[in-house]
Formats: sequence, C-alpha cells, structure tokens
Amino acid sequence: MIAQAARLLLTLVLILVHATSSYGDDLRKFFHTDGPLAGTLKSDQPLPLYDADPQHLWNRLFAAFYIRPRHFPARDGQPAVTQYEGGDVIEFLAWGKTQYWSKPDVFEKVNPLLDEFLHRGGETLLRDPLKRVVLQHDLWAVYDHLIDQNIKRTADQATRARRNVLCAKLADCLKRLALSPKEIIQLPDTYTLAVRSGAFEPSHEFVAERNYLPSGLLTEPETWVEVDFYQPDIHEDISDRFVTLHTQSLQGRSYYRIFYRFPGGREQIVEYLKKLNERGIDWKQAANQGFVRLTKDAPPIPVGTELVLLQLLMTMNDQLQPVPTTIVESFQFRVFRNIDGTSEPPTNTGAGINILDYRLKRHLLFDNQRAGGLEREPEGMPQYRVAIDGLKATAPDWGFADKSVLFQQCVDCHMSRRLERLGAASIPSMIHSGGFDAGAQMGVVRPLKPSESGTSGQRVAKYKTRHESFRRLLEHLGE
Repeated sequence: MIAQAARLLLTLVLILVHATSSYGDDLRKFFHTDGPLAGTLKSDQPLPLYDADPQHLWNRLFAAFYIRPRHFPARDGQPAVTQYEGGDVIEFLAWGKTQYWSKPDVFEKVNPLLDEFLHRGGETLLRDPLKRVVLQHDLWAVYDHLIDQNIKRTADQATRARRNVLCAKLADCLKRLALSPKEIIQLPDTYTLAVRSGAFEPSHEFVAERNYLPSGLLTEPETWVEVDFYQPDIHEDISDRFVTLHTQSLQGRSYYRIFYRFPGGREQIVEYLKKLNERGIDWKQAANQGFVRLTKDAPPIPVGTELVLLQLLMTMNDQLQPVPTTIVESFQFRVFRNIDGTSEPPTNTGAGINILDYRLKRHLLFDNQRAGGLEREPEGMPQYRVAIDGLKATAPDWGFADKSVLFQQCVDCHMSRRLERLGAASIPSMIHSGGFDAGAQMGVVRPLKPSESGTSGQRVAKYKTRHESFRRLLEHLGE
C-alpha cells in the first residue's frame, strides 16, 4: 500500500510538472495550469509555433485548424463552460461524424486565411524546409477529412460545396509547400537527434517514470528486430491490406515501423515467431474475433519483452508524389513485467506492462530540433484519441471514449482478461490483428533482414497514391 501511494504521489507530481512546464516558458502562459481546465488552452488565439510572432500568417492558419472550442452546457448547478482543445498536437481533431469543420461560421473563419496564404504567396514567408514539410502535413490532414466527408456525401449540397471550396484551396497550399526530392532527403533524422540530445535515458530498468529512448532502435538489428506482416509474393489486389491499421486510419499520411526486443535478442525472436506460427495460433477463432487467439500450446512471450511503434511523417514532393520522411511523429513503447495482466510487479498501467508515449512538438522541433522534437505524453492527463477511431463512420464528435488517460486507452485497446488478450495476445502486430477492417490474417509477423529495414514507408507511399483522397487531390490540382 505504501509503495502504491508513493507511485500515485509521483504520478501527480509528474502531471503537475507537465501542466506547468512542458510547453516551455514561452508557451506556458497560453495554457491553464490548474483547476478543472488544466492542460487546455485559455483561448483560441494563435501560438508562436512556426514563428515567434503569434500573428504570423502560418501561426494564424495553423491555429484556425488545430484549436477547437468545446462547449459544455450548464448542468448540476455548474455554469456553462468552453474548453479550447488542441494546439501543439499531431492529430487533427476530427472524427467520422464530426460536422464542426463543415459549419458555415467555421468556413467564414478559415476561408479568408487560405485566400490570404494563396494571394500573398504564403509559402514564401518562411523558407525553412522543416517548417514547410510540417505545415504541409498539418494541412493535408484537413484536406483528407473534408474530402472524405464529400466522398461519403455527408450533409446537404451547400455543405458539400463549401467543403469543395476549401479542398481546392488546401490542395493548392499543399502543392506550394512541397519540397524537392533533394530537400526531402536532407530533412533531419529526428530519432537520432533525440537519442543524441541527452534528453532521454538509455535504459529503463523497469522504472516507468524514466524518460527512456533506446539508442540502438535503428542501429542494432540483432537487439531491436523490425518486424512486418507484409508478404512480397502476395497477389497485388490485396496489397493495400499490408499497411498497419494506424496507417489506414490516417489515410496514409503517416507510416509506422514496428520493433520487438526480447531478452535473448534476435535469435530468440526468430525462434519464438517460428514456434508461434507452427502451433501457437487458433486461426479460426482469430479470424472470427479479428484479434490474436492463442492455442493451449502457444509459447509465452518472455517477461521483459519490449515493443516500439514508431510513427513517421509522410510528405508530398513537388512532383506530387507521396514520400516517407525521417521525421518522427510519435514513439510508443511497451515493456512486459508479467504476461498475465496482474498488478504485480507494479507498473504504470496496473496490468503488467509499463508504457510511455512521446509526441512531436513543433515548439521543440523548430527550436534547433531540441530533443529531436519529442516530448513525453503525460500518463494521468486526459487526452483525445483520433487515430483508429477517427475515420469510423459511427465515431461521434470528440471520439468514442471522450477523454481518457493514456494508459487506460492502451489497456482498453490491447488487453482484456475477458477476451484473453494477455501476453502475446495483447500484441496486435503478431498477426496483423485489430478487427476485420485490418484485412485478412495471413500469417505470423516476420522479422525483417537489416537490408529490408524501413520498407514500410515505400509501401505506404504506394498505398496513398491508390487512395481515393489522393486521387481527389490530384483532380483539384488539375493533374
């Protein structure tokens, strides 16, 4: 009990530190630091992200799309309140049934800003290739949401016409911000910069409070093994199924790399996956459920197993081709202290695994790429989940789970005693599971050779070119 109380106290301290200092002294004044609105913005005013002047056109354009008001009516004796959500975030706050971005008043707010950008040659106001590629990516998410709504023909004709006006202008902005192939190659490798920054611990020692970032993730294939469920000889008609569910939910604007580390290194991983494929999966039940279903003979993953899901940014070059970059958008880490989901040894999830999550922050990335642009997400602060839920036609505004804390989202999605999603069964990438929308399950994930490292980015680039949203983008550009 004493140990649990101490961990709770430490978590509360970390939350307070995050709320008061994570955005730096220059941005802290824009956020509520205590009370029920802690962690939310004080207003919808632009932040000094792309330029030190909050009123710079790029800051105003970004704020118009990445800061949203949320109104709560008066109830239970409490007055009505408005929260301002978003800011320096990587996810565009739009879910499947969201109509906020299609409203006439929002159109009247954002349409003049797009006109200003196009008429003033907004792409020339800042020349930094890193800022250009990030703003393009930010606006690409807006385009994809609006065009997806029109592809599905949601709302009336007038609403669809407004969306089309914005999409045409957003497409022009994306093209103007595009970099040349040479400029894209010269973009920084932000993971390596993060490791070299000294801002992160090189080992975790099963201490959840450590800001751990493995230095060998991209350089030690005998320790950190990249895995993939792609089968190169499969029929082309189903090749689009070989992109992660996360990539699909973001319509190909990001690509993901998956890494495993077992205590015994690469040899142990290769042997484990071989045994799992031979006798460890109940394929009929797995296909029926959409998730890993283990047999009684399935080998257990070793305690100490570590997993990383690395999200990287896709861009569109000046030849209108999707291209993978080396800019990290998020780093999600899991390490197993037990494989039965119990509360001992203690973990920050209370379910046998420690988790941590880093996200790209523009205020760090644009400040000489401090910490590789990465900052840890707080464990105890509520946050929205747009990825995965985002494109579901039934997803309500602000998401299914509204706001829940990070580790609860992880446990809800990956672990369940009732469904026996424990140990290996809580790792969807083992058989490309994650529900029927993920596509057919065609075998256990395979370890990549070092020469195959990073091939997922090229596959996602191809996936994006085949996506309806991209075809519409080219139509708006007259291509």
